[in-house]
Amino acid sequence: MSKVKASLEGSSYDAVLVFGYDNVQYLTGAHLHYPPSFPNRYMAVFWAKGEDPICILPQEWESSYLNLAWANKTRTYTESPGNPANVAEAAANLAKNTVRRTGNIGVDVERVSVALYGRLEAALENFKLEPCDEWLLGLRIVKTPTELKLLEEVAAKTDHAIAGQAHHVLVKQATTEMSNTENVRIHALERGLDEVGHHAIAQVVTGEHAAKFWPGAPMYGIGFDRVPRHHEWMRLELTATVDGHWCNGARMLTMGEPTEEQTASYNSLVALRDVALQYIKPGAVCSEVYEAVKRAADEKGVQLAPRLAVGAGVGVTNHEPPYLSASNHTALEPGMVLTLSPVVRAPGGELLMGKDTVVVTGEGARVVGWYKDWREPFTANYTY
Repeated sequence: MSKVKASLEGSSYDAVLVFGYDNVQYLTGAHLHYPPSFPNRYMAVFWAKGEDPICILPQEWESSYLNLAWANKTRTYTESPGNPANVAEAAANLAKNTVRRTGNIGVDVERVSVALYGRLEAALENFKLEPCDEWLLGLRIVKTPTELKLLEEVAAKTDHAIAGQAHHVLVKQATTEMSNTENVRIHALERGLDEVGHHAIAQVVTGEHAAKFWPGAPMYGIGFDRVPRHHEWMRLELTATVDGHWCNGARMLTMGEPTEEQTASYNSLVALRDVALQYIKPGAVCSEVYEAVKRAADEKGVQLAPRLAVGAGVGVTNHEPPYLSASNHTALEPGMVLTLSPVVRAPGGELLMGKDTVVVTGEGARVVGWYKDWREPFTANYTY
């Protein structure tokens, strides 16, 4: 809160009015699972200079919010789902009581519907509404020490959960993809990870199913009855959260000792990760990191999955700025946290992934959360 207050004091805004749910969570600490499921039910934060933040929300959400938030001032309203009039009126009343007439109010306009913005303009007609999306981006993109500690914790638990299930496959005959997927989820819960919410997912795929990003769509990761066979790839994926801070995890396992072809493919994935780590440092531009990885793939004859970033920021959402893509020209800074995620297509068509959480430091890049040395995949012993 002190970081946000200091930034707000130095900004051109007399207050900010924020509606994007992840922005609301960032400003208040309240990680509620259900608001993204109800896009027509509005929740916002009003934060005036020199004041504490106030959360505007439906009356029936208030007690859940107060149990989780560090910002404990609220203004509830009686809602008409899909009608933004009441939330706009609540925001206008707060503005009139705390902000000078004709003051500047920042709104995260990229996260506000046309209908809601029209209501806000009418209710706040005496104030000047300005976009504050870039201001919020600047706050969120560099993490506080507490955020860094939390993101390292969730990275370690995610990697441990994946490795825990891989160990079961290692020492006994593998069961179906569906069973493996459920067991990854169970390992996540055992380690205190939260597997509820729009982003949370577990998925285990093998063989020809590993040739797709989401072979079970739209079945949301319940898996298949397929049992992996000798010398096939198994890809184990987990996206999970602790206190609303996320990690994207993915690791590879070979059914039996890897073949020469599998070893070469996995080494290609490792080589691209190493290139990215070499280029990630303060002042480096995201697009330059992407181009370095792409250039290395081309030189090595590695089939890098096209039209994908090779990494992205992570925080109160599982994908957020900055993006390691050709079109993102953000300069990296110490305190940024990224998920490195180059995707390599093996000769058999399988998509190989190794997702690593990386903290940008003053010296370069620091990989966090590894349970084992992922320069080699897990290898299953019993595969028949």
